[in-house]
Amino acid sequence: MNCQFWKQITLTSLVLLGLNLAGAMAQKVTDSTTPLHLLQPEYDTPYGKPEVEAIEEVLQRVHDYLESTTPMKLIDQGSGTELDDFSKINKNTIFKPGDYRLISYEWGVTYAGMLLAAEQTGDKRYADYTYNRLQFLEGIRPYFLELEKEHAGVRHAMYSVIHPHALDDAGAMCAAMIKAKRAGLDADLDPMISNFIDYISNREFRFDDGTLARNRPQPNSLWLDDLFMSVPALAQMGKYSGETKYYDDAVKQVLQFSKRMFNYEKGLYMHGWIMGMDEHPEFYWGRANGWAVMTMVELLEVLPADYPGRDQVHDLLQRHLRGLANHQSGQGFWHQLLDRNDSYLETSATAIYTYAMARAINRGYVDAKVYGPVACLAWNAVATKVNEKGQVEGTCVGTGMGFDPAFYYYRPVNVYAAHSYGPVLLAGAEMIELVKTHDMRINDSSLQFYDDQQDNTTGWKFDFGSGNVKEGFTRVDEESVYSPGKGFGLISERPVHSVKSNGEDKLNGDFITSERPFYFAVDVPEGRYRVTLTLGDFKGESATTVKAESRRLMLENIQTQKGEVVTKTVVVDVRTPRINATEEIRRKSREMAYLNWDDKLTLEFSGPKPCVSSIKIEPANELPVIFLAGNSTVVDQEQEPWASWGQMFPRFLKPEIVVANYAESGETLKAFQRERRLEKILSVMKPGDYLFMEFAHNDQKPGGNHVEPFTTYQDELRHFISESRKRGAHPVLVTSTNRRRFDEHGEIVNTLEEYPEAMRQLAKSANLPLIDLNAMSKKLFEALGVEDSKKAFVHFPANTYPGQDQPLADNTHFSTYGAYELAKCVVQGILENRMDLADYVVNDFDGFDPSTPDDWKSFFWTESPSAEVLKPDGN
Repeated sequence: MNCQFWKQITLTSLVLLGLNLAGAMAQKVTDSTTPLHLLQPEYDTPYGKPEVEAIEEVLQRVHDYLESTTPMKLIDQGSGTELDDFSKINKNTIFKPGDYRLISYEWGVTYAGMLLAAEQTGDKRYADYTYNRLQFLEGIRPYFLELEKEHAGVRHAMYSVIHPHALDDAGAMCAAMIKAKRAGLDADLDPMISNFIDYISNREFRFDDGTLARNRPQPNSLWLDDLFMSVPALAQMGKYSGETKYYDDAVKQVLQFSKRMFNYEKGLYMHGWIMGMDEHPEFYWGRANGWAVMTMVELLEVLPADYPGRDQVHDLLQRHLRGLANHQSGQGFWHQLLDRNDSYLETSATAIYTYAMARAINRGYVDAKVYGPVACLAWNAVATKVNEKGQVEGTCVGTGMGFDPAFYYYRPVNVYAAHSYGPVLLAGAEMIELVKTHDMRINDSSLQFYDDQQDNTTGWKFDFGSGNVKEGFTRVDEESVYSPGKGFGLISERPVHSVKSNGEDKLNGDFITSERPFYFAVDVPEGRYRVTLTLGDFKGESATTVKAESRRLMLENIQTQKGEVVTKTVVVDVRTPRINATEEIRRKSREMAYLNWDDKLTLEFSGPKPCVSSIKIEPANELPVIFLAGNSTVVDQEQEPWASWGQMFPRFLKPEIVVANYAESGETLKAFQRERRLEKILSVMKPGDYLFMEFAHNDQKPGGNHVEPFTTYQDELRHFISESRKRGAHPVLVTSTNRRRFDEHGEIVNTLEEYPEAMRQLAKSANLPLIDLNAMSKKLFEALGVEDSKKAFVHFPANTYPGQDQPLADNTHFSTYGAYELAKCVVQGILENRMDLADYVVNDFDGFDPSTPDDWKSFFWTESPSAEVLKPDGN
């Protein structure tokens, strides 16, 4: 809605208020007489949702101006006579002067902007602008080549096209030509494209690590601008040629520039970086940051979804957009120096950010609710700078690299600076798609974006079986085998079967089942997910156990009677090792294949007769999370027969809180930090989350990871506690489980020395909840006794599992039964501490006394398909 509309509403409201009084008396506007929050502010920049028609009108003005002022003609420099016969090109032939040059990098951006405007508006005049001029360049190029044969070394009008000597000459023009070819232009641009890309790939100066650089204004200089002057062309060439070497180089440039020039705290890039300088002046020039953010959206547009480094580029884009959004002015523009509010407001950078932000929203890279209002305000600002002629005002002229603020503060602004025209076209075109595809409305005077229910980020719905498919759901039948291209499907060593049980119920009238455990996997981004399942068989009984990812127990033996179908909900943490664009968890080799670390949400179904009718998956990132940090007694053990309490823990919690188990076998407090596991947890932790810590088994051992119980052990734990508290989370200490070692009286021997007591004392001094799993596990194992306690650990005779020619007798690591009982101890500890977490414990948990454990003979567990006889790290 535009400002005038809101002014009319405000005036009407005030009139109606007056009419409700006796007489039409003039009345003082006060809090008691007027809804003051509805008064319309006097914005410097139009506020609210841009209208498509208004955007198109701005684009038309720009197009018409440029069409009339950038002629496709050659003239004789001396006489001014137009040259129609290209065979007569000579040393005096130049382009007919217009307001802007046809072969500059700025005009490469403009050509690309015209192409996108044509795509979004359906108006071929925009594409014709680009096609006609590129065909013109194609037509004259051979004649200038002939001229060079006649006059060696001659500098002519097409010299920078035929002999590029800087990335500015090559990158933007090359990218635009490839885009035009891919859009359908029938012209032989390949010789120019090949020449440009050869310059970028092979002739431009580079550092020893391959980073593109210049030798001005200092030797070995990095210019942030050069990301755009190279990477989009490399990316487009990768798409155009099918050769991945161009993608490799493009990704490398983004990451290597960013490693040197990106300030993670500010979310901004410095303009210049000089090799050999001990300190690097950080001037955050607006347009250079624009070239950087535009580079990333251009690269992501063509880079294959699973390409190495894509996630890192995506992460950098998100961080950069967050930093840019934090520096937008109240007028919608950005400043010439982004973090200096007394520097002038600049149009070209604002237009580039508008394009990049709108593209990122339209492609799902960032949240429309967060960045949509920013992009709209920015476009509204840019539109005010397009004058009646179609010229763009407020644009900084070409700018080198400086190391003092005055250099940037006093760069001139000129209406004939060419840098804004392409960005304005790109921004307007992308904003048209944004406005058309997103629900945005004024709510209590502010512009708000609302979820598009057709957006896949709202979830996935699957109807299992070969019968009729419910509207809005995707069929999953016996043939729906998982593949990366499809992004979802079944994974099973044995056949699965589709069964129809009730033809009238489209969703629940059929199901998938199998005699053996089977998996269903869906490609999803990192996050927390609410998974709603319907289980059962109208014609018979069913019994289904559900595990997630690396054998996390979610639902235990859900039984239904004939004619009964039940709906159950679980919440699952899906994660990747990536922390940010350049850092990730240092995983051990055995972790690389773990389901916990892939890019899928994987569910395992097993039991006497698992019957799955439907699955609905929705993001649930708003839920609180319990993060687990620990070792092999806590970790989600990937394979049978090993298990830990952490992977049984979710079964005892309501689907209103998520368990994110970051424990790993063999870990110590020091190693957990060194391998960046704690850093990863902290990077996704939010206020209200929890951090459970259980360490000691490996910390007590001699070596580089050793810590002393009442000094360094407590110090390391304090660091975990402090860092979680900084993020508003609640730390919880868990003493370590006992090993299975009995004395002659049938009592557990304390092999953990003073570490449990050190944790108890720390919990008391720090006023933290303590779950004394050490004390409870002692009671548990002693209650089971010397012989039956083996059932809680991995004790199995030879040949129980494939490849197991020797008995398994591990007295540290747990069986599924032992892990299950210890998880119940942890839940009991939550209740005894009277923690707020007690509200999340499932209703069927009646408390647990470790002195009276469950009978191991009645414990029910359906084993997962994979087994490993090699014991986990640690002891």
